[in-house]
This record gives sequence, structure tokens and C-alpha cells, in this order.
Amino acid sequence: MFDLIGGLVAAYVVYALIDGSVLAKRGAWGERIERASEPHRYWIVIAIYAGLAVALVTVF
Repeated sequence: MFDLIGGLVAAYVVYALIDGSVLAKRGAWGERIERASEPHRYWIVIAIYAGLAVALVTVF
């Protein structure tokens, strides 16, 4: 089960890398972060999601 979720998160990371924007949790809802306008925050969120995907596949 966690392998499937990890695969889905990894697929979202690939999609976000291609698209140039990522959805991150902020407050009660989410916020779309664009690579062009906020590159530092964008890469931080990508790294967190990629780490989550690896952890879901390997640890659980």
C-alpha cells in the first residue's frame, strides 16, 4: 500500500518538475508555488515531496 502511495507522490514530483509549479500546504488550504517566481521555495517543496516518496517506498 505504501509503495503505491510513494509511487504516486514520485509521479507528482515528476509532473511538478515538468510543469514548473507545485501545490504545497499552507494554512487551511494549499498554495501553488511557481518555479519562475519563487525558485527557492519551489525546490524546497520538491525536495520534501521527493524525500517523502523515497521514505514511503523504503521505510514503510
